[in-house]
Amino acid sequence: MQGSAFFTLHAKFEELYDHTADVIDEVAERLLALGQAPIANLKQALDIATIKELNSAPITSEESIHQLCTDVEYWVRDTKELVALAEEEKDSVTADLFNGYLEHYEKLLWMLRAYQA
Repeated sequence: MQGSAFFTLHAKFEELYDHTADVIDEVAERLLALGQAPIANLKQALDIATIKELNSAPITSEESIHQLCTDVEYWVRDTKELVALAEEEKDSVTADLFNGYLEHYEKLLWMLRAYQA
């Protein structure tokens, strides 16, 4: 990323990937508690990902925020689908877990859009 907002955004992105690492760990633990096996390698994760990797070309601060908004929109959509599936299965623990993520993602999306305005 390049641009005048580099330092501000770099710190925010670090906060986001730390949060994402926590989410990955919590979801893996939930899967194990349900007797399932979480994805354990990057290739498997990339194969099923709805968010695709960007190429390695530098992007501007504005482009990075635009791309992050797009990615968070996917998170919101996918998280709502997971909550609905958990509720169909009467799995309130998983639904509650993902409702917490949904609250975070919706707030993040609002903040990113406010930053773009």
